[in-house]
Amino acid sequence: MDDQDKTKSGLQHVPTAGATLTLGSTRSGIIARGRRDAANAASNPHYKQAVTDYNAGNFTAAASGFRLAAEQGHAESQYLLSTMYDEGKGLPEDDAQAAHWERKAAEQGHAYAQANLSFRYYAVNNFAEAFVWCQRAAHSNLAWAQYNIGLMYRKGEGVAQSNTEAAHWYRLAANQNFAEAQQKLADLYYFGQGVPRSYPQAAAWYRKAADQDNAEAQFQLGHLYAIGQGVEHDYTQSRHWIRQAALQGHEQALRELKRREYRDP
Repeated sequence: MDDQDKTKSGLQHVPTAGATLTLGSTRSGIIARGRRDAANAASNPHYKQAVTDYNAGNFTAAASGFRLAAEQGHAESQYLLSTMYDEGKGLPEDDAQAAHWERKAAEQGHAYAQANLSFRYYAVNNFAEAFVWCQRAAHSNLAWAQYNIGLMYRKGEGVAQSNTEAAHWYRLAANQNFAEAQQKLADLYYFGQGVPRSYPQAAAWYRKAADQDNAEAQFQLGHLYAIGQGVEHDYTQSRHWIRQAALQGHEQALRELKRREYRDP
């Protein structure tokens, strides 16, 4: 196992709208809306009609409806309109318009918009602004944002490097069952970075992530079973988890399986 944090890919982008929407959006349930009453999320008639149009596959009409509501200051519509501009769904793809409406929603405290705005800043290497917006989303208990804040603390991007803070934010996301955060928290326990070194804790968090098909966690859990760190030595379990990682194309796991071929039935 390498003691370098495996975070070269940078922040994760919040997934955009799925196949269907519900009034208020399924995403809105975990967003701390502050001064706004949660019941108001679905109160805008343009928004309500746009959701109906979106779910019927009439994306052009949906985009028009979301725009009308967005222009009236409806944050969820601003966010959804930004995602439609990002995807070119129902209107031409337009990064500038996507960013414009994303910021409008973010400034109203929409956590998903804040997280995506953070990603937008991160993509152009403006780490300071990326951190600011990501932190706002993270304080709304959004797991993607908590994980990304952990990455930025781990790498010292937009904030002073701190493994202790990285562990704190990874743990918040990990406790929401966010697999990548579970895997990264396990790494910190394995090396004793930001937390006391604990192989049992590393194994426990790798297992949680491995059960969610995180290939890196599967490979590392297989490694722990192979050497008996944090778990009882178990070659069968080691082979199982390394094979699971290999099935996902994990390069180290594929190499390890090849080395073990002569031992496998």
